[in-house]
Amino acid sequence: MRKAPDPFTFADVFRVIRKNLLISLLLAGAGGAGAYVVAEGIPDRYAATAQLISDAGRSGLITTNNEGPDETGDATATSTMVETIGTSAVLNHALAEMSPEGFALLAQSAKIDPVPADLAGMDDETRQALLRALSQSLTVNNSGRSFVINLSYLSESPLLSADAANAVAEGYLRYRMELRNAVYAKMLANLQQQIADLTSGLKAAEQTAQTMREKVRLLAQRNDVWVEGRQDQAIAENAELYASQREAEREVAATAVVYERLLLEHRQIQSRMGEPEIAVQLFSPAVVPTRPSGFNVKPILLMLGITAGLLAGLSIGLIRERIQRHRKARREGALA
Repeated sequence: MRKAPDPFTFADVFRVIRKNLLISLLLAGAGGAGAYVVAEGIPDRYAATAQLISDAGRSGLITTNNEGPDETGDATATSTMVETIGTSAVLNHALAEMSPEGFALLAQSAKIDPVPADLAGMDDETRQALLRALSQSLTVNNSGRSFVINLSYLSESPLLSADAANAVAEGYLRYRMELRNAVYAKMLANLQQQIADLTSGLKAAEQTAQTMREKVRLLAQRNDVWVEGRQDQAIAENAELYASQREAEREVAATAVVYERLLLEHRQIQSRMGEPEIAVQLFSPAVVPTRPSGFNVKPILLMLGITAGLLAGLSIGLIRERIQRHRKARREGALA
């Protein structure tokens, strides 16, 4: 019958390690060195976060006319803002809001060389590459029913992270202002056309009313010299002219009311175009981070490399021990 293999205990393991200590240390050092090289090849990434208040009135941050926050409002508008901030329309404005240093770092991360000097003269391919680089590292979220929107940017450069997060926030505010002003501009153009038409109509109505007044006055002067047979006819004509005069005056008054209302609305819209945004505010701008974000895996990689080296040394020692035992058993069998 075949002889059973000798049992292998933990004492044998420590003995193998002691006998092959040099090899184990060399392999542990090599594993640690390899892990160090790999860890150094992993770049540090920095995250910076800018915060927006999506509805300053409802959140209670800003109140007007001594009114408190709207407790009945929901966060649907906030969710819509979260979805629209990452669109190309907003990110195009964000590119214009970036500092020259941040823009150069963004172009470097997008592997664009040379760095574009002017946004207006940039070709579409370069612009799309910049927008992709900006969008891929941007995270926009909102927790629960809160009105706070977090704009986080993650990159290898702390300066780029802070600059890009603030640029996206400012770009979104600029985009909202341009949308609002575009709507106001259309309203102003429409009001200007209505005001021009009403000006002509009011002038014509004033002329008609004044004409009726003069006719009534002249007819009243002629009544004094008319013969008795024509007085009834003159009275009827005078009454008809007076009715027309009153109708023309009412037309003037009604047109004047509409005209003044349109003028007031026109001036109100003009004043709103210069007003700052109060519904959405930059609550907390991003600051340049001083420490890498996320979990630091470099110490773990180093420990894994050293452990792998030790295990490799132990494995070699065990294999050598097994080979030596096998050879010894063969020699003993041959002598027997």
